[in-house]
Amino acid sequence: MWLLGAGLALVLLGQAYFLWLPRYVWDGVIFCALGALLWAVALRYTEPAATPLPRQRKFAFITADPLRTALLALSVLLVLVAGVGARRATPESDFTSYLSAWVLGLFLFLLALAPRLTFSPRAWWSAIVRNPLAALAMAVLLLAAFLARAVALGEVPANFGGDEGTQALEALRLLGPPLGNPFATGWYSVPKMSFLVAGLGMRLFGSTVAGARMLSALAGTAAVLATCLLARELAGRWVAWGAAVLVAFGHYAIHFSRLASNQIADALFGPLILFLLLRGLKTKEGGEDTPSRRNLFLLALAGVALGLSWYTYFGARLMTVVVALYLIGRALTEPGFLSRHGRGLAILILGAILTVWPLALYYIAHPVDFLSRYNQVSIFASEWLRNEMALTGRSATSLLLEQFWKSVSAFNVTPDPTFWYRPGIPYLDPISGVFFIFGLTVAFRRAQQTVGGLLLLWFGAFVILGWTLTENPPASQRGVGIIPAVAILVALGLTETLWAFSRLAEDGKGYLSWALSGVLLTAIVLFNLVFYFRDYTPRRVYGNPTAEVADVLCDELERRAEVPPVYFDGPPFMYWDFGAIAFRLREVNGRDFVPQENSEPVDCSRGALFVVLGEKASDLDAIRALCPGGTTTHFSSSVDGRLLFVLYEVAGTD
Repeated sequence: MWLLGAGLALVLLGQAYFLWLPRYVWDGVIFCALGALLWAVALRYTEPAATPLPRQRKFAFITADPLRTALLALSVLLVLVAGVGARRATPESDFTSYLSAWVLGLFLFLLALAPRLTFSPRAWWSAIVRNPLAALAMAVLLLAAFLARAVALGEVPANFGGDEGTQALEALRLLGPPLGNPFATGWYSVPKMSFLVAGLGMRLFGSTVAGARMLSALAGTAAVLATCLLARELAGRWVAWGAAVLVAFGHYAIHFSRLASNQIADALFGPLILFLLLRGLKTKEGGEDTPSRRNLFLLALAGVALGLSWYTYFGARLMTVVVALYLIGRALTEPGFLSRHGRGLAILILGAILTVWPLALYYIAHPVDFLSRYNQVSIFASEWLRNEMALTGRSATSLLLEQFWKSVSAFNVTPDPTFWYRPGIPYLDPISGVFFIFGLTVAFRRAQQTVGGLLLLWFGAFVILGWTLTENPPASQRGVGIIPAVAILVALGLTETLWAFSRLAEDGKGYLSWALSGVLLTAIVLFNLVFYFRDYTPRRVYGNPTAEVADVLCDELERRAEVPPVYFDGPPFMYWDFGAIAFRLREVNGRDFVPQENSEPVDCSRGALFVVLGEKASDLDAIRALCPGGTTTHFSSSVDGRLLFVLYEVAGTD
């Protein structure tokens, strides 16, 4: 008990240093390391003895089925035709038929491997009501998670970012008609498939700010369920519930679940892929180790999900690295792994290849697009490392260590430096930060087990490849895929700590753990919700200062029944085609306008609305001389009072 208490006290002290004494951050690191060590030693003496696993038996492989073989062959043919057809089609073509063939091919692929379903109402009902309280609790949690993401979706976050608007507008344009190429790339070389899904979402929820963001709210809610399923598979139901609550109400997860952008898909695909993979590789408790048809189907689903992750934001592609390294590790350390699961792994790879096939053909034809984002953000390809060495005189090792520290400390010390979020605090609240350190300790202690090895692999891949080796870590938009892994680690540390206290206190039924976990999780939820909605949202820092200008301008013009031609005096600071303006005011007739460089005449007789950016307020005199007799309205920031823009409106005389 003394060791456990001392470990907890030292980590709390280290967390206090991170929060209130940042000048002595390394003292905090030392305290946390010592605390984690004492905590791990205490945990070792409180754990019950492990029980040996039962011996496994083998059974025959699945029998051949001509119909399933035919469906599999047809699915491959459809996907190949869809990919080749889309590759040869011109950009002006209608891609509906190629998309339909691809979707049908993937459906037939899964159908060919699906287990036979037996309709038994009694069995289905028994499965549903086996634990009705747990099912009800999960439904309530998912509803609460959805409400945290969907309430006031058009107003929170306060600004509608330029990148959000650009993606939403590209989604509308892709839908056509005719349907554009969903297997090509668009904004920042992101695959257009994610824009197609976003466009379909706006068809359902409306082409508004809230409608554009709703799909992310749903994906963020689904990530809660996927994380719960994976955590239960890895570490049991206590960790699963804790991780689900942390993803449901963590401020980092909530923020990206409220954006009309595709990064939140990273947090959904990661746990979903790993859950399907682990269940597909799982042997029966009775000892049979030959994969069943259900196993093969789950691995097929994992392969399709892995392929689909390539059509979203780039962070999700790191899951391919995680899955590959995990399977290689098991093949090297687990005798007979390939002989038992070779067929299932082949199906997983086939599913991934079929899914990504049309996009792969596009990348083969356009290799620049494949490496575009890497070339932009990599510290090597962008010459960032070489330039920093020249500017600072520091060695490459020193700069890389600094990059790594910023990345690995993102959840306890280092806040997001980008305008994608910029909360001003680490990604974890102080309580979660403490148990995150303990969770990492557990993972290192169990590195040879799936729960430890896979979590460390997942966390390390994102920290190193997603942040350390890219510019400006820990950039929030590149780390969304690590949210479920961190939530599971926090829940793991919390659960192990509480059960250790419970065992030392001889609380056999775990009432102490129930009570303490409820108190701590409630405090975590309240902290995150209060921070995001009460503290963060009014700051309007998301999307950088131009996003606030666009948001206030669009709010003003959307309230009007009619808007005269708009002349936007913003260049070179801001342009009329700024994403948020281009999406929200897409029906408004407007263009960029610089009085000193204006080459096109302005017909003031039909009415005109001049938008003069705050940085260019000195242009008002020239505009008044061009169109006299107008009215002037000033718009200032609700945060710091700075002048955002001036509206100079001239009434028409016709």
